[in-house]
Amino acid sequence: MKKISWTNIMLAGLLAACMTACGGPKQGMSGGKETQVVGAKAEEAKTDETKTKTDGQGETSGEDIHIGVMATLTGYPLNGEHMRNGVLLAIDEINKNGGVLGQKLVADVQDCSNTTDIGINAINKLVSENVSGVIGPHYSTQGLAVESIINQAKIPMLVGGTSPKFVSDVDNDYLFRIRASDTLQASAAVSYLVDSCGATKVAILHGSDDFGTGGMQVATSYLDDAGIPYCTQSFNNEDTDVTSQILKCINENCDGVMIWATEAAYPIVARQMYELGLAAPTITNPSLAVDSCLAQLEEEWVEGWYCVTDFLSNNPTDKIQKFMKAYREAYGENESIDLHCAAYYSAVYVLADSIERAGTTDGEAVAKALWETKDVEGLVGDFNCNADGEMIHEIILGQCKSLAIEYMDVIR
Repeated sequence: MKKISWTNIMLAGLLAACMTACGGPKQGMSGGKETQVVGAKAEEAKTDETKTKTDGQGETSGEDIHIGVMATLTGYPLNGEHMRNGVLLAIDEINKNGGVLGQKLVADVQDCSNTTDIGINAINKLVSENVSGVIGPHYSTQGLAVESIINQAKIPMLVGGTSPKFVSDVDNDYLFRIRASDTLQASAAVSYLVDSCGATKVAILHGSDDFGTGGMQVATSYLDDAGIPYCTQSFNNEDTDVTSQILKCINENCDGVMIWATEAAYPIVARQMYELGLAAPTITNPSLAVDSCLAQLEEEWVEGWYCVTDFLSNNPTDKIQKFMKAYREAYGENESIDLHCAAYYSAVYVLADSIERAGTTDGEAVAKALWETKDVEGLVGDFNCNADGEMIHEIILGQCKSLAIEYMDVIR
């Protein structure tokens, strides 16, 4: 059975984008709870309450293949818009090259905001519409809240959440992760503090949610094994004062800091660390590399900080730079491009590859093909599914300089 070549389709898509200049994908709507888009080159259509439908340009035959997308279009809107843009760009490229099983891909985008209740409503809507797979949500808390629904419906879901709980607490044959897990990322972060920065006592400042707690637990396990002392301090991601937690780390003479939290926490944590004089080598989760996070920071707060992440736009590899060119031709030269664009663009390709190999859109067959995924090229690493449904096994190390994250190296 025919297998999609990610590289060939991507290159063909890039060529088409170059030929059509600014004729690439247009954004769908972002103000409502639902956006349905056919292909990425969609013309804006009439809006009926909260629903927009637009037609794509793919030359395919037969019934459309609907892919559900759970994107945070309210709450942290830039992240969701970037996620949607990446998905639509990939769909447009695939449709221009014959689609999947000779059929056109359709994105059914649901706003899952940043709360579990809205996320549950979004996944229930997608399940009711019999989508062939779901891409997202991005945040671990939402993914953990909805995974049982897709398990019961037997619809594969490719999540971006990185919490270790997806492995330790979940048994779901339809759940796959398309970003490197916190087990890999947090271990790499804390080991860099110890091995490369020389930290002898580590301060771990973390969000109190599943994501932040999971990263903290991975880091402390590593430090326990290494015999390195540490101080852990938690906060709510929306807290406006974390001075007591920072002062505790200072009073315990910590000489290295690891921060594990969502984007919302960084303006407060970074500013108050700077004001209180916690000036130790600092490394963070991928939130620091997100444009919407950097835009809220001052240079002096985070200069020289390190981060582990999935994707950096200044990664010099050909596939990244070709993607950057295609994305900007589609959405504009001044558009920022971050891990949300890249990770979910890649997720479309791996889902399309699995549907093609399965020869059907049946959920059980597609899930089986996802489990068998090997060496499918992606922008956040190559997709190789392991026994836990983890597909990505590498991360990038970067450093913040002048409010931009500079590429340092890939860690495998």
